[in-house]
Amino acid sequence: MSAAEIGPETTLRRADRAVHGELPEETVLLDLEDKVAVRLNRTGAWLWERLERPATVAELASELASEFEIDVDRALADVETFAADLAGRSLLETT
Repeated sequence: MSAAEIGPETTLRRADRAVHGELPEETVLLDLEDKVAVRLNRTGAWLWERLERPATVAELASELASEFEIDVDRALADVETFAADLAGRSLLETT
């Protein structure tokens, strides 16, 4: 799924095939089906943590903007890119 297909009202949830691990300096996702690891940057790890419960892109962007003191439009673009990348890897489900 591309960022263009994901909008503010898109709901994101962690896929069952994804597990995560916390290392001293990073968070790593493991795709249990494909046996592929994905390293998350600080922002990605923060977003993944928030997805313990499903949330919309708009909700996450609002929280991200507040937490990191960035413009809401930038936060929205960042969340959409994050979601598109992980949805494309089948690590996030979108509705």
